[in-house]
Amino acid sequence: MPAEPPADEQPDAAADRSTRRKLLLAAGGAAASAVIGTVIGAVANRITSSEQAVRDDRAVEQAKRADAQRKPPVATNAYYYDRSDEAVVWALATPLTGGQRQRLLSRALSAEGEVADTFPDVVHGVVRTADERLTRVLTRLRISAVGQWTGPVFVRQIRARVLKRSAPLSGALLLQGSQGDGEPLTIGFDLDDPESVARVIRPEDETLGAAYVDRRALTLTPGEPVTVDVQAYTDRSYCEWVIELELDLGGERRVQVVDDHGRPFRSTGLAPHYQDRYHVGLLNGWTADGAGPPVWKL
Repeated sequence: MPAEPPADEQPDAAADRSTRRKLLLAAGGAAASAVIGTVIGAVANRITSSEQAVRDDRAVEQAKRADAQRKPPVATNAYYYDRSDEAVVWALATPLTGGQRQRLLSRALSAEGEVADTFPDVVHGVVRTADERLTRVLTRLRISAVGQWTGPVFVRQIRARVLKRSAPLSGALLLQGSQGDGEPLTIGFDLDDPESVARVIRPEDETLGAAYVDRRALTLTPGEPVTVDVQAYTDRSYCEWVIELELDLGGERRVQVVDDHGRPFRSTGLAPHYQDRYHVGLLNGWTADGAGPPVWKL
């Protein structure tokens, strides 16, 4: 019969088996923990990445909106505009000085380009006539606009706001005639009207009709350019004025001012009598007409 192992060796063997079992369990637990940790980390990373992407998108949108808030909703450029086939006048508050008169009559000035540069305070406009008399001066403007908001800009109203009003300029009147009146524009302001909104011009008689925005929706999307030609008149005054655009920015209302590069536009009615009058002919240049009412001459 084989000899049995000594009794004192059995507890050691049992202890070894218990130790190996604990090691295996610990290793398995560590591996399971690592797997679970990897899965949880991947899920957390995916959730975190998605949340970060949302935060990044929001940050970009907020940056765009903040940048748009720093700029006007509409970029505008406005300037005086008339067509070369129309009769025009230049009016001044005082008669010409001796030097100005000499330069004008010596044919040193062309009728087209140099009058305004020589007389910086002159007011210029297209003229209308009836029965050999001048009847109205029209201020012609061209406005170029581009939407630069984050979304569409709705133009709810266009109006003229008069900043200064006085008697019509009556110092000097310079007339450049033509063979006939040009065609009226589409939009007009009556600066004598306390609520001078932009109105549709009736082409048959140049009277003003309904408010322009009542007939046509005017919307500017981001980056979209629009050109608008308008004319204004006053029959009783000299006016310094600006255009106000009433805008709807997706529920937010705002008023944006359009002017002549930081200066108001200027318009004048015709005075009943001028201290100094001149007209220009095609062949003989400028001629002095003396004092008198605003009459038509070719």
